[in-house]
Amino acid sequence: MRRAQAAVEYLMMMALALVVALFTIRIVQRTAIDASTQVTRTSEEIIKTMNEMMEG
Repeated sequence: MRRAQAAVEYLMMMALALVVALFTIRIVQRTAIDASTQVTRTSEEIIKTMNEMMEG
């Protein structure tokens, strides 16, 4: 009976670790996407500003 309880506890810890890992991966992924979007926007603004300076 004690072995079964230990096995269940081990599985619960593994499940919790998996949930934490997935949550962390999702946050990192979302942060990377947001950063990429911001870099793209900033690059476009720089290009636009430079083009305006060269034309005018």
